[in-house]
Amino acid sequence: MSEKNREIEFIKVICILDGLAEGLNIIKGQEYYGFETVDGLGYNVYTEKEKGRVPIYIGAYPKTYFQLIDNEIHVIAFGKDT
Repeated sequence: MSEKNREIEFIKVICILDGLAEGLNIIKGQEYYGFETVDGLGYNVYTEKEKGRVPIYIGAYPKTYFQLIDNEIHVIAFGKDT
């Protein structure tokens, strides 16, 4: 496996529908990070990032559950520095 750094560009979104009521692991009003699914219909959703920690994957959900918070791209690097 390569020792190169890997980066993922996340966008910041907020949940606008009550996912808990539908048995989903997302909470209305909670901020998350994510990126579009391959089909462009949803987001791969991660917990809000904390300094020094990698966000935890929650699941893939339709875009209708979320609203974009800002237009900033948040880059998270994975791997070893060389």
